[in-house]
Amino acid sequence: MYEERFGTDWDDLTDDEALFRMFALGVATELGHPNPDEYERLRRVANSSYGRSVLELSFQEGRQRASADRADFEEDSAVWDHLVEDENEVSTPDSDVGDHSGIDDLPAAVVRAPFLELGRDELERLRLPKLLRREE
Repeated sequence: MYEERFGTDWDDLTDDEALFRMFALGVATELGHPNPDEYERLRRVANSSYGRSVLELSFQEGRQRASADRADFEEDSAVWDHLVEDENEVSTPDSDVGDHSGIDDLPAAVVRAPFLELGRDELERLRLPKLLRREE
């Protein structure tokens, strides 16, 4: 499933690509097609513990959605198609989440927080905030 759709011969991924791949890998794992080597490779894409935890959340979200949607479909391939392949026309019946379609509608918990994308230099991050500095 996962290997057929994405392949495993990548060298570098963007954050969004890694998130979607991790989500899809979670779906595949829940459907009985785990790939622990790819899981570890995807985790190494993140350069911080925060990034690794976000990828892990995406993986768990994929597993959870696959588990929840499994009863609505007769075949595992239909669950895969529903969650991963059909990125433009998906809705989960009887769900509070509403319409979702792969990476475009991942939960807010698994997308990178905008406040982490500050335009500060490295030294500014090490300095005390202005309110903690002594006025001389």
